[in-house]
Amino acid sequence: MRILEKRRAAYKRTYRDKNYCDFCDAAVVKDQEVEYLRGKHWLVLACKYPYLNGNLIILPKRHVTNTDKLNAHEWAEFPKVLSAAQKLLGKIFKTKSFNIAMNLGPHSGGTIRHIHWMIVPRPKKMNPAAFNVLHDFYLVQMDYKQLLEKIEEFAKRK
Repeated sequence: MRILEKRRAAYKRTYRDKNYCDFCDAAVVKDQEVEYLRGKHWLVLACKYPYLNGNLIILPKRHVTNTDKLNAHEWAEFPKVLSAAQKLLGKIFKTKSFNIAMNLGPHSGGTIRHIHWMIVPRPKKMNPAAFNVLHDFYLVQMDYKQLLEKIEEFAKRK
């Protein structure tokens, strides 16, 4: 079943090579980073292959493969970064509803060996061109560059 951004299917076919990490690649981070939400220990990226419009990724700056490897400083800052991302998406997409999730390991659907949380805004009213395929999951119509533009516009107004 293909419910996601059209290029995601090809990307997701294999669990990424363990000698390479997309999220440790400076070019990937530069292309997708939401600098407005960056923390001391955390990055926030606009998801290149989103589940829904507005999908952000929250990840530690250092390469970490499991939650038990996060240090106290990272855990202490995480709620602040998550809350800031949630507030921003809530304002942009006019919602107080979100999916926040993590896939760990190749059998969970994870594709990158660097822990990360997905935060997805869930507005009540979706675009009428969208369709329901899995309990309110909808086809993505906004790519990550458009999301970055919306966030930049919002940040400039603050």
